[in-house]
Amino acid sequence: MALTDTAPAPRAAPAPRKPVSPAWLTLPGLCFLVFVLLLPVGWLMALSLKPSMPGAFTMEGDWTIANYLRFFSQPFYYSTLIKTLWVSALTTGITAVLGYALALIIWTASPAKRGWIVLIVLSPLLVSIVARTYGWMIMLGDRGILNQALLALGVIEEPIQIMYTSAAVIVGLVHVFVPFMALCVLTSLEKIDPKVPEAAMTFGASRWAVLRRILLPLTVPGLASGLTIVFSLAISSYVTPALMGGPRSGMLTTFIYQQFAVTLDWRFGAVLVTLLLALTLVVLTSILALAARMTATWSK
Repeated sequence: MALTDTAPAPRAAPAPRKPVSPAWLTLPGLCFLVFVLLLPVGWLMALSLKPSMPGAFTMEGDWTIANYLRFFSQPFYYSTLIKTLWVSALTTGITAVLGYALALIIWTASPAKRGWIVLIVLSPLLVSIVARTYGWMIMLGDRGILNQALLALGVIEEPIQIMYTSAAVIVGLVHVFVPFMALCVLTSLEKIDPKVPEAAMTFGASRWAVLRRILLPLTVPGLASGLTIVFSLAISSYVTPALMGGPRSGMLTTFIYQQFAVTLDWRFGAVLVTLLLALTLVVLTSILALAARMTATWSK
């Protein structure tokens, strides 16, 4: 028998597997977002269209916009929304200035100092927000460190009312959010070659001109990211406005808490949540659109 007659036949090559579509890989995360985000938000929006009834959180009753008419027909309600927007916008603006300056300090520092500065910047995030807020309450109270120092120096004759005001809320929020802004801007600054501003200053450009014409246009993406993060966190904050602003802080988040936990008017509370979400989306969309327009203008 020939040797070739006993040799096994070669196996056919396996068919190549079709690559998995990237869309299927995102399906678990998409299902998770739908379950924990879209469904609760959709439920609250639907609940806001039911007639107000304390203690009721089901879909009983006819569909109506009476709760929205109630909100916009009484000045107290929509003035609370306007004050919340004003406090959040002012907090975001102050945080942007301080965070940008802090990011520049970190960027221009030597490698040996940069690590320590970043550690100091991030260290407040290691402390509970409640503990930080109580720290500010001790400092800004009528018998706090600030008032006692001003009284000892003879600057004031009686304590200044700082606590339970919008100013106290803004101070507490800025302290919490500055690290987020600084890190967002620093991410954009790290992409810039340090020799670029040095070359501009060599040819006679002032520091202000370098900041306005070089650094600021190149850091618009990081600044926009910081603005969106800080504003969304500021407008939805509860702990700082509740503790430093008091129950009458005028912030919508504390009013939402009262509707859900005190008066148990879930349906009217759903109206407040829906309006707060809509306002946040409008502002964030405006920030991103403005940033994209500025980037397109400066890139020409």
